[in-house]
Amino acid sequence: MPHEHEVAQSVLRAGLYLGVFWLLGSGIFARYLSPQAARRQRWRLWYMLSLGFLLALGASLYGAYHLAWMLGDPGLMGAYLLETTQGRLVLLRLGLLLGLLWLALGRFRWDRWLYPWLATGLLFTLALSGHAAASPGQVLADLLHLGAGVVWGGALLALALVGPGTPREVVLKALERLSALGLGMVGLLSLAGAYLAWARLPSLDLLASAYGQRLLLKLALVALVLGLAAFHRWWFLPRYRAGRVLGLGTLGLEAALLVGVLLVSGFLATTPLPAPAASRLIQIAEATPEGHWVGQLYSQAGIIHLYMDWRDDQGGLLSSGPTIVLKARQEDFERTEAAQPFYRSQYHLALLVPKPGLWEVTVDLPGRRLAYTLWVSR
Repeated sequence: MPHEHEVAQSVLRAGLYLGVFWLLGSGIFARYLSPQAARRQRWRLWYMLSLGFLLALGASLYGAYHLAWMLGDPGLMGAYLLETTQGRLVLLRLGLLLGLLWLALGRFRWDRWLYPWLATGLLFTLALSGHAAASPGQVLADLLHLGAGVVWGGALLALALVGPGTPREVVLKALERLSALGLGMVGLLSLAGAYLAWARLPSLDLLASAYGQRLLLKLALVALVLGLAAFHRWWFLPRYRAGRVLGLGTLGLEAALLVGVLLVSGFLATTPLPAPAASRLIQIAEATPEGHWVGQLYSQAGIIHLYMDWRDDQGGLLSSGPTIVLKARQEDFERTEAAQPFYRSQYHLALLVPKPGLWEVTVDLPGRRLAYTLWVSR
């Protein structure tokens, strides 16, 4: 169900992706793709790296705060970070971000060997905090998908930034290396992306769900990026090598489209997956001698929400209401919350569940228990 927090979650995820791509892209470019260009344009790369670090750091911290606020108490942020799997992943991500920033200072002798491990760990925290957490196979595929995207796309963003003002022969070597690298990375991106789509979508009717529609938008942008990449490899690069073209304008366009792909990916990562066997949104309407209960039970980003009103026969809110209980159970996991109305006879209860999948949910009203099966995704 769309609600006021969905856009904030999507924007935070998109900011996290942009930050990680800028941070890792600048590091990969400087260490492996073109150290010569990095030395000549070190301040540009440092700005890119710093902005990426701050964006990823801010999105992670504010994302944890926003989730605690959604649960009704910002003071729960500490408990979320220390006592939940997703919270500990955020803490691990913060540590890895600081480690990668420290390596950027260039004071560690073996940073070229340590850097890939820290970068992989950072991407692993992203894979485990999204839809891929549903299965180990999806985690591995998402990690490969993110890794290939960072190696190729992040380096492309860095080259588009440092290219202007860099000697032509240095830019040419970087272009040749990026073009050769792109072939393998695009293949890996395509295979991993195809597997993830197959694993997450119950049918090929992409227009039937919000997730499928946003996936179509992402695929359209990716097709434009790949079209420009093919143009650069087979038309632009030979002419640039021969001195028949000047400037890197179309490379900047490819980088801008890649930023668009990352923004859409952020929204896609927070869009609920199509539910295979149970609903993600349940309308509730129950009549009792004392009044009518109406509301909605739904899941969003790993949280089960219950909005409920207790109304009279004319549809008006009653002056007050009793305590109601929301309970969710899956295998050995159980979560419970009891609440009184936050205003007259209106309720909002929220449960943060530890894993996605089918959950048995009950709503205890005075003298009555309602039972549902709800699909929860990350």
